[in-house]
Amino acid sequence: MNRNELRTKYNMLFPDDRIKAEAFDKIAENYYFCNFGEMSKSDFEVLLFSLYIDRILENSADDMQTYGDYFLSKYLGITQSRIRSLKEKKELKYPNSKFDWKSLFCNITKNARYENGKIKINIQDKNLYIEINNVITNAGGYIEQSLSPTLLTISPEYFINLILDISDETDRAKIISDIKEQLKKNNMDISKIENKTIGEYLAENKAEISTSLISELMNLIPVVGPSLSSLIKSAVQNTIH
Repeated sequence: MNRNELRTKYNMLFPDDRIKAEAFDKIAENYYFCNFGEMSKSDFEVLLFSLYIDRILENSADDMQTYGDYFLSKYLGITQSRIRSLKEKKELKYPNSKFDWKSLFCNITKNARYENGKIKINIQDKNLYIEINNVITNAGGYIEQSLSPTLLTISPEYFINLILDISDETDRAKIISDIKEQLKKNNMDISKIENKTIGEYLAENKAEISTSLISELMNLIPVVGPSLSSLIKSAVQNTIH
């Protein structure tokens, strides 16, 4: 990108004196209140990065591409790995209330793939990946490691657990009830679910659970389930043919 394009981007993000003054005030708090020079270069960069990305989130929080690693790397002239590091530090030090990771995750599931019994989703935002990984591991699941730092690879049973964990209580109760009913229809012993998560039950009984049943269970999850159910169903049909 040339300097004119970068200036246009800056002027779009900081369009008037009020917004520029607010950004400068945040910098001044770290220098003009008897604390000049106390902030390290690294912390100063995190602050500047935070001011920049917060303006992007103010304008387009729902469009992850606008603050994706690639585009930020181009705008700021640093590597994508450094962008990811700055994002993580920024979220720890200057969290943004507009970063609704649960909604963002639901939005990007439309880009999911189903390959070799795994659900794969490309997640460009480091903090979104961290939040998802935390929920999955806390529920006893795991994300399969890959060479790509942005690729989420997860078994369907742990994906179902993830969706249940980020759903509100009313939705969660209904989904669990529907899943139990569907398992019962497929002659599964649902008494074994007691004191276990749905994901743990499905993982422990994997040998008895067909891919078709996983597709049926996925279809019971509002918003994100039907599209993934179709992906799994298509995979089953392709295997048969």
